[in-house]
Amino acid sequence: MLNVAADRENTDRNQRRTYHRRFRFPKHVDDDAIGAEYTNGILEVRLPVEEEATATGREIPVES
Repeated sequence: MLNVAADRENTDRNQRRTYHRRFRFPKHVDDDAIGAEYTNGILEVRLPVEEEATATGREIPVES
């Protein structure tokens, strides 16, 4: 499962917004090769497929 969460603060209006979204994927994703990059407001997540990968959760750093 891919869990995407983001916070955005608007200091002019003294507001904070939170975004959460979860995506389910097949269990055969290569956990060691997952990558993410955030550029110009676009989040790109790479989930390479591997036939015998195990489904375990872990935190993935995002490059910006």
